[in-house]
Amino acid sequence: MAYDFGSQALGISNPFKTEGKIRLVAGLIISALAMMPLLQVADTLKQDPARAWGFVAIGLFLLTWGLRSVATAAMQLFRFYVGRSVPSSLAYNHSASERENAQAEKQSGSLAYDAEKLESMLMGRKNTTFEEPQGWLARLVHSLIPGLIFAPYPLRNFVQELAAVLSSTIIALAAFAVASFITATGLAGGAGGLIEPLMSLLLLIYLVVIWRSAAANMNTGRNQKLHKKTAAGISRLFVFAIVVPVLIGFGYDKLTAMMKSRDVEQLNALLADITVFSAWSNLMLLALLAVVVMVPALFMVRERLKLAQKNTRVSEFRENMQESVHPNEIFINIENIVLANRRYKEIPNRIYRDFEPQLMEQSQGKGTFKGQLLIETQPEYKPMKFSALFRKIRLFSTIGGQLLTVGSAVLLYWLFNMGFDSFNELRQLALAKDTFSSQESGMAFFALVGNHLDAFLTMLFAFLTVSFAGRILANLTHLLWSEMQFSSLLMSMKTEGTYTESKISTGMAYNDSTRSENVVVRSSITPWVLTARVVSSTYATSGMQNLEMPRLILEMDANDQELDTIVHEIRTFLKGREFIASINNEQDLANAERIYQVNQISKSDDGDMKALAQQEAEAAAVLQQHQADASSENIGSGEIGHDAERENP
Repeated sequence: MAYDFGSQALGISNPFKTEGKIRLVAGLIISALAMMPLLQVADTLKQDPARAWGFVAIGLFLLTWGLRSVATAAMQLFRFYVGRSVPSSLAYNHSASERENAQAEKQSGSLAYDAEKLESMLMGRKNTTFEEPQGWLARLVHSLIPGLIFAPYPLRNFVQELAAVLSSTIIALAAFAVASFITATGLAGGAGGLIEPLMSLLLLIYLVVIWRSAAANMNTGRNQKLHKKTAAGISRLFVFAIVVPVLIGFGYDKLTAMMKSRDVEQLNALLADITVFSAWSNLMLLALLAVVVMVPALFMVRERLKLAQKNTRVSEFRENMQESVHPNEIFINIENIVLANRRYKEIPNRIYRDFEPQLMEQSQGKGTFKGQLLIETQPEYKPMKFSALFRKIRLFSTIGGQLLTVGSAVLLYWLFNMGFDSFNELRQLALAKDTFSSQESGMAFFALVGNHLDAFLTMLFAFLTVSFAGRILANLTHLLWSEMQFSSLLMSMKTEGTYTESKISTGMAYNDSTRSENVVVRSSITPWVLTARVVSSTYATSGMQNLEMPRLILEMDANDQELDTIVHEIRTFLKGREFIASINNEQDLANAERIYQVNQISKSDDGDMKALAQQEAEAAAVLQQHQADASSENIGSGEIGHDAERENP
């Protein structure tokens, strides 16, 4: 998906800084190791051109290996870009503002659910993430570790692959012990000298293939679905341990039956000299590395499973409501007001089922309606609370995985030198004149070839074993470094009901100058609201698609208090609605008042004229009274003036 920048960060930091530093050191060590053969090219070219070109090949291989590790580690140390659209949605997002990201998620296959499955999880109080294990071996592992079913798919697949590696290694040891017993007791007859070396070689090849396959399957990118793990590999190993010795003995008997006794004796002597390879040392190394990988792996898996919660609780609201509101307005209010208020850092909600109310009019002004809505709020990052001991073991396991990787590089360089030294020694002996001068010298040469081949094969399988063990341990620690959990509100609303239309008119008196006519929709609403606070898990990677892996729901917790708040807000919206149109503008109010005054003056009704005449008569009487009082006051003041003149002539 696109990187959507926003000034409000989501609080997600780079989880790979510690791992990246350790990998960077390992990559630098391997790169420095590559300089050793490359610096010897100039001096070796004149004396041994073949060895010089071999130094070039092994040096370039180690340098490529080291630089690739450095590049991977550097990517983990680079800035961890987190846009406002991460993590991936649970299902296809129908939000209009997220169309491009929704299409990208669909094409990349990062959608773990669909709208129908999410609604089924809420309605049925179930979590379909916890799938039943597939295969005999998978069922055995989940029976031994019951809490494993509540872990994300990558962790469950990792434990299953680890169990397959462990069981194959144990059975290989048992099979080789049986072959050695048959050889030591002489039960295989003359073919005893062939059974042990051939069984050693075939068993080691088989185990190396299993370890390599397990290391590849433990990659995070291949763990988007739950793997099927059967006992087919174990059964094949059993059959192999029984059938191969029998076939070798049968073939040897057929071969010797066609030969003379003297030739048979010479063949047995030759086989005794050249077939000296034994797998015991490599099998012991396999067992040791299996323990080195298993012990920290099982502890860290156990600590991770302690954090698993088995909640599938959901809050529910069902009620019949009689309200004067259009059905569409309920959905609009919930989506644009109620749920928008619960956005995390004002990021648009994930709309998995867009509201599209279906109004079916049955007659004029009457009908039914229904609609559905499925929304998830923006997931909020929820740090995982691991114990201090878990963090230490994860750190040491990360260091151990990189030490095994560096050790495998050292073994590869050692194997290269061993191979060239053996080749040069055998070539010189082969070119010598007296090497094949007699039967004894020829037998000695072939015995020497067998010894060198034994040492080379032992070192080769040791290199492969250490390499794959380091990769398995590195993949395990990377898996535990990269898990991230998020918390979000998942809400499903299903509404059905009926509606009728009616008119409300006010100001309808014959002498009113203004009136208001309103069409009111009376709805009988039956909402069914299901909400849950879900905890989901995803696995981060380094690079552009750092948080675009499928996100799996691990917990569903009831949130009754939050649901009560949502219902309260919806009721407040319904109670606060206005059904009668009114005038709120001051200028319109002044105009309506003037019209009212004009209407009062221009009234011509008889009752109104009588009231007006009475008011005029009362006003005239009041005016006459005022005039009489004024004249009496003037007369009184004149008499007082004449009396004063008499007293003062």
